[in-house]
Amino acid sequence: MKQTTQQALTNLLRANSMTPDTLDGPTLTQLFLSQMRISLYGGESSIPMLPTFSKPFGALADGVPVAVAEVDDQEVRVSLVTFRGGQAQCTSQDSFPVPGRDYPAPLADLIYAVAELIQPLLDQAQALALCLPFPVDSDGKGDGIIRRFPGTMTVTEFSQQPVLAALQAELQDRGCPPLPMTLVSEPDAVLLAAGVQQPGCSRYVGLTWGSSVDVGFAAPGSIVLRWRGIPGDLMLFDSGLSQAQCVPFGQVDFSKDRDSYAPGKDLYLKMVSTDYLGEVYRLVMIKAAEAKLLSFGCSRDVLSLRWLDLDTLAEFLTDPEKGGTLAHFCREPEDREVGLAVGQAVLDRAAKLLCVGLASVLQFVGAGRDPKAPACVGLHGAAFSFPPVKAAWEHQVQTYLRDTLGLSVTLCYGENMLPTGAAAEALYSR
Repeated sequence: MKQTTQQALTNLLRANSMTPDTLDGPTLTQLFLSQMRISLYGGESSIPMLPTFSKPFGALADGVPVAVAEVDDQEVRVSLVTFRGGQAQCTSQDSFPVPGRDYPAPLADLIYAVAELIQPLLDQAQALALCLPFPVDSDGKGDGIIRRFPGTMTVTEFSQQPVLAALQAELQDRGCPPLPMTLVSEPDAVLLAAGVQQPGCSRYVGLTWGSSVDVGFAAPGSIVLRWRGIPGDLMLFDSGLSQAQCVPFGQVDFSKDRDSYAPGKDLYLKMVSTDYLGEVYRLVMIKAAEAKLLSFGCSRDVLSLRWLDLDTLAEFLTDPEKGGTLAHFCREPEDREVGLAVGQAVLDRAAKLLCVGLASVLQFVGAGRDPKAPACVGLHGAAFSFPPVKAAWEHQVQTYLRDTLGLSVTLCYGENMLPTGAAAEALYSR
């Protein structure tokens, strides 16, 4: 790449907070930590620390089937989970598109879909677990109210509606046998699944990275100073990371946020979610075209795009010469160099921000300080299924978490993390 092109490209990436000098990890980590502490003290914070009152450990009874329902912004999934010798066996799996994704729906429709799918499993089950990625205000008695749904969903009539009570009423109307019910968040389910699949680690956290992003951790309830009389026992927490606003927004992030749902909110999510990474790349490439870093033909093709998904970007980064649409656009070697550099910068920024969020939680709970007792990080989400994204993530784990901050971590990419962790919590809560 010519020196003048390289300098212009560096300036472009700097304007979009994708260079080391605009993405200082330690500074961002301290900003995240301060927001977490403010939340616990009861102040105004963009990172709500949500206690779940759920147990982070317990006994896994052999041969006790648990019916698990997972709900996200794509679909409802159900399975029957039974533990044998500490290993989870997932059977009777089924799924259905989630109400509220393609059309507006009340909470009752979502509850109906869960009940419809899980009802055939209840005759075999001895407990039921509902796993959600949405922020929930727990009532301290096992139930909770969903705070909000993501921008990809339109769900109404959920305010002040305890989720498990609504599901229990729906199942009772169907004549289903009453079962103990447990509400589990996605990041906490991932944490618990890591504990099942890699036992013996000193500390565990759970990280989800896909259309939603969050980190779950365990800590004493007494850290929540805004609530008097909260139990001081060790419990699971959700970090509410996706709502963070203390992020280095770049030039294209402003225009993307302006045209998205809820401008000015969920800024962290809009920089790292798999729903947005392809679009971030498209917008930066438009800026590259405007800066004359691309040939006329490549610029024309890039400007013709109205939307770009992560699959298309990952395909190009995996095979720059034959990788689909973007490889066809970047036929000239100079265009390919710019396209690859921008793509890698987009993924590196997202991975760095994920590591910043994870590092803030690890430092908050004091995990990973001892090289002889590394913290185990359970991982789940669509992002890890894309090889270029996973490679960028693992590079940042090594260079930032381990080398820069000196944190000792092991990564757990297990199978069936959500149903395993949700079923484990249902057994711990019995």
